[in-house]
Amino acid sequence: MRSYSAFDATLNEVRRIVRDSLLRTSMRDHVARFGASVGGGKMLRARLLLQVGFVSDVPRSVMCRTGAAVEMLHAASLLHDDIVDGGMRRRGQPAFWVSEGPRAAVLMGDLLVSLAVEGVHEALPTQLPMLIATLREMCDAEAEQEFSGADTDSSWDRCVSISRRKTGSLFGFAAACAGGSQPARVEALQRAGYALGTAYQLADDLLDACPDPLATDKSLGTDAATGKLTAATFFPESGADPQACIAALLQESEDGLECWPEVQQAWRKYVGDVMAPLVASFAGSTGMQSYA
Repeated sequence: MRSYSAFDATLNEVRRIVRDSLLRTSMRDHVARFGASVGGGKMLRARLLLQVGFVSDVPRSVMCRTGAAVEMLHAASLLHDDIVDGGMRRRGQPAFWVSEGPRAAVLMGDLLVSLAVEGVHEALPTQLPMLIATLREMCDAEAEQEFSGADTDSSWDRCVSISRRKTGSLFGFAAACAGGSQPARVEALQRAGYALGTAYQLADDLLDACPDPLATDKSLGTDAATGKLTAATFFPESGADPQACIAALLQESEDGLECWPEVQQAWRKYVGDVMAPLVASFAGSTGMQSYA
């Protein structure tokens, strides 16, 4: 059995902060019922922040508060996405809008966003401008994707651009929060997070076309049903190879950190242990084993 580590303890502290943040609101009597919808999941973004933050000069309290904020932002985006996409399941249970109603899901998502902004303001106020830019990018990409079926630009480059802003931006913010007091390292980590998050989103798009609903804990097929432009639905005339692009983005995320060997090593471990296996399973690829 794996021993309980400092990393595990810190990740549990992130979960506790998410829960305590909600317990301080009018939702305090309902938090237990909401379960994984607001405080569960893989916590990929918080894991990234913690893994890199442990080898940077980031105080534990800052890592935990910003990690919780990032996860609350992600949870909020899922609550809203499931309404837009008509997704019926999320994190192995009925989607929040199914169990609680669409109005409740919209309001809970808004509440989580406000709590996340508050958390960053208290823990890492210097990154508030980046957080605002991240929120704008996420919302802009979601809006563009929603309306993308109405025009003829279904190119691969546009798919990548949407994925970069929709998902890469929040991974970039999480990574940047692990950069500590060195501006150059913060910028490099943000760029690396963008590449990593883009790769993850492209692979997740391919998962949506997976015919086996047991392969995941969420609803599948919603992108195609709604005509959404993704890596699984773009016009293939460009000759783009989605899996090759995903692999290149994973490598790009690591290469930009060579000036900080300890950070690069922590990044490589995160990608190898957490991200690459997920991406490979999502994309049905066996060509990414160099990260394992």
